Amino acid sequence: MKKHRILIVDDIPENIKVLQAILSDPSYEVQYATSGKDAIMLCVADSFDLILLDIMMPEMDGYEVCKYLKSKDKTKDIPVIYLTAKIDSEDIVKGFETGAQDYVTKPFNPQELIARVNTHLELKHKNESLTFMNLQLEERVAARTMELQEVNNSLQEANLQLSKLEDAKNDFLSLMSTELREPLNGIVGFVDMLEFSIKNKTYLKYVRFIKQAVEKLIGVSDIALLLSALRFDRYEMKVVGIPVYEIVKSSTDKLRSLINERKVKLKIDIPKNYIVRGDERLLDICMEKILENAITNTPSRSTVYVGAELTGNKIKIFVKDVGTHFAEGEVNYTFRFFDLERTEHTDEFKRFTPGLVVVKLVMDLHKAKVDVENLEEGGVSVSFLLPEY
Repeated sequence: MKKHRILIVDDIPENIKVLQAILSDPSYEVQYATSGKDAIMLCVADSFDLILLDIMMPEMDGYEVCKYLKSKDKTKDIPVIYLTAKIDSEDIVKGFETGAQDYVTKPFNPQELIARVNTHLELKHKNESLTFMNLQLEERVAARTMELQEVNNSLQEANLQLSKLEDAKNDFLSLMSTELREPLNGIVGFVDMLEFSIKNKTYLKYVRFIKQAVEKLIGVSDIALLLSALRFDRYEMKVVGIPVYEIVKSSTDKLRSLINERKVKLKIDIPKNYIVRGDERLLDICMEKILENAITNTPSRSTVYVGAELTGNKIKIFVKDVGTHFAEGEVNYTFRFFDLERTEHTDEFKRFTPGLVVVKLVMDLHKAKVDVENLEEGGVSVSFLLPEY
């Protein structure tokens, strides 16, 4: 059992004997000093759990001793109980101001003295336990902070590597698109010459198939460059007022071959005074991709509906088809085409259209939302809102 070490400081030996008798419990280990200087020397050389300190002593009184002890790191946390015959409030206040925790009056009441001694010993023990716990907590926090710092450093390094990979992918897309464009343009030129010179209908049909395939490749090359620019914020928007009808008409003209091939009818219901704010080139591509999605996925000889309506100070543009529904998660996958995540249902996708990636990026740039809805009567509606000009 650990004993509590108590120092009694009093210049009157009889008082010391009385205190020693009161504190005769085996849980206490009592030492004494008969002067303030002796008390300081003992505290510097040894350690104590509590000090019972007489106030009225020659040469160096209790106030001076307590003030000195509280000024030193080794002894500042030792609780001090003043022993005093005075009960003047000014003296009591002065005692607390010098750093004492309590006081007892002479003559001593044994029960009161032991109660106060035990109270301050217990408080000291709890304070030490709390200090120890705080130190442990600080060590754990420091260790955890170091771990988190290491993790953060690893994440920063990983992000740097990912950034380099993104840049490399972007450079590759740009390079491939640029390198493909020149030979494709050359092929288109020769195909045009062949189309003009060939009279055999069968061969002419083959040439036109080649021409369509090449034009599609050129479109893919252009889209790759555009995606690269949009993904890495390298596209500079030019916002102007654009008639919605003109956007739809321009896209329809570009898709005429696909419309004829699929034998799809377009039903367009857009007032010619509907004008939106946006980048003309991007919105033209966006509408082309939405229409291409609808025409490709709707049954042959069916109708694709294109319309627009006012919604507050915005214009909602929509394209509806009667094709198959998007499978669960298919739209989200389409919009996250460049993410590494893949879902277990990917193989079940029925109408995956990479062109919607372009639509999503274009709408993000315009701070507009794309809505894709499976219609109850069958088919899909793709729509977006743009501010009215």
